[in-house]
Amino acid sequence: MDLDRMPIFSALTRRMDWLSERQRVIAQNIANADTPGYRPQELKPLSFRDLVAREGTPGGRMAPVQTSEGHIKGGATQVRHRVETQRQTYETAPSGNAVVLEEQLVKMAETQLEFSTAANLYRKHVGLLKLALGRRG
Repeated sequence: MDLDRMPIFSALTRRMDWLSERQRVIAQNIANADTPGYRPQELKPLSFRDLVAREGTPGGRMAPVQTSEGHIKGGATQVRHRVETQRQTYETAPSGNAVVLEEQLVKMAETQLEFSTAANLYRKHVGLLKLALGRRG
């Protein structure tokens, strides 16, 4: 069974991918906390409109789903995350560095909590599928 064909699993996987990439960006900000002139980066949040546009054809329509072996596969593209320089910062050091460790640590904790929630939802849905199929554990 291909879980990626089920919308709930596909959405949870995309969310966890985005959260993993956000964690990497936050870690990079923390690693550069003492670099003169460094501006913190932020991952652009995913919007529904962007996901629909990326999943479809160049015109923004949803891609067709292959329901039979004889059908042509749809042209779905992989979601790419866009990293942007954080525009508003709480403070800037005399060296020009705008990384505030407390702010980055709060973002890191939020990201970990959201990832844990998504992973638990994924695990619970797999458990429900196993239960529906008559398997335990």
